[in-house]
Amino acid sequence: MLRMIGVLLLMAGSVGLGWSVKEKWKASLEVLYQMRQIFEMLQNEITYSRASLPEACSRIGGRVEEPYRNAFFSIRKEMLANRGVPFYTIWKEEMEKCMEKLPGAGEDKRVFLDFGGCIGYMDGEMQAEAVEQYIHKLNISIERMEKDMWNKYKVIMSLSIMGGLMLAIMLL
Repeated sequence: MLRMIGVLLLMAGSVGLGWSVKEKWKASLEVLYQMRQIFEMLQNEITYSRASLPEACSRIGGRVEEPYRNAFFSIRKEMLANRGVPFYTIWKEEMEKCMEKLPGAGEDKRVFLDFGGCIGYMDGEMQAEAVEQYIHKLNISIERMEKDMWNKYKVIMSLSIMGGLMLAIMLL
């Protein structure tokens, strides 16, 4: 009886391991969706509202959730303080603090952090085009991750279940 309970617990643990890996991948994908949404909002603020970067950061900060909200309000505050710090530096510092807590691929985070270097010194049209390029990069990453995630999920679940079964057989 104890062996059967042990086998059941072992199987539950192995399925749980596969499930937790899947949830981490889903969380990474959700971060990419949020990044794309932020870029789309920024593009709309620049293109349609003709907002300056501090104003756009304030508006976006009011519409996004944490941890992005504080980052955008801090970017706006730093830009309005006019200490001579370029937008790229402000963006990178604030978004690095924000991204520490978030799951995700290193390459996609790097793209998000490097964004500030292409937008701070241009007119509205050029800024909107730069944002469009970053949206395109994120769309490619999202498509790749969505396509790969389902296949990887099946493999990890199969491996975790088979590993659990193999351990159960060895213990019996």
